[in-house]
Amino acid sequence: MISIKNNRLLMTIICILSYNSTWSQLVNVESQRIQSDSIRFVINADLSYTNQKNNNEKLSLFTTSVTSQIKTKSLKDIFLALFNMDYSEANDQHLSNSIMVHARYNRKINNRFRLEAFCQYQKNQLLGINYRNLFGLGPRIKILNNKKSKLYYGLLYMYEKGMTVDENSTIEYDNFNRISTYLSASIKLPKDIGELDIVFYYQPCLNNFDNYRLNNQGSLIFNITNHIKFTNTISLFYDASPPTGISKNNMNFTNGLKIIF
Repeated sequence: MISIKNNRLLMTIICILSYNSTWSQLVNVESQRIQSDSIRFVINADLSYTNQKNNNEKLSLFTTSVTSQIKTKSLKDIFLALFNMDYSEANDQHLSNSIMVHARYNRKINNRFRLEAFCQYQKNQLLGINYRNLFGLGPRIKILNNKKSKLYYGLLYMYEKGMTVDENSTIEYDNFNRISTYLSASIKLPKDIGELDIVFYYQPCLNNFDNYRLNNQGSLIFNITNHIKFTNTISLFYDASPPTGISKNNMNFTNGLKIIF
């Protein structure tokens, strides 16, 4: 007989494997950018629902993800919108409940320099985030861009306001001015067998540099066919000042298939 304790463990593992992005407090926008030079409108959507009943014990999991990108006729303005949500429960007991909404505007100034602005709302029960609102603005610089490799650097000011729930169910408020800086690289593998994508984020608090977040994500993408790719991704996340009772370190490792139509 599978106990409710084992069900909790099973559902936690399922949440990690099936929806990696909802665990991170820092959203990896670089992995969500849609690379389309001339296509002006793109939308990707994923939706899944799992419902199991084994030996009178119920398991439920719902996840959805939507990414949309719009470019103006001149291709100088890009609008990116992301929506992620997951919900899981076992025997009517909540295991996870997270929502993330992100909107970003990108304006081309010249061939190397762009200006970005974004806003974000986030809620994550597992990470003790009751809500978190973010607003940011800054430059995105193209360091390298050719057929074999791409390298971008971003340096943004970010205002953060939110509410966290600690392990004793008391409420803590946070209100910070941060720097959000990132370095993003994409390298084509030999003989066009795939590519390696790496992105590193660093977000320190301006009045207290001991309060910072780090995120490092690496992805190996192998081309199986022109429309099917195998992905292998590892993400390491560190928060120097997490909500009370929440771990400073988190790691996600995922394998999967990507289908392109």
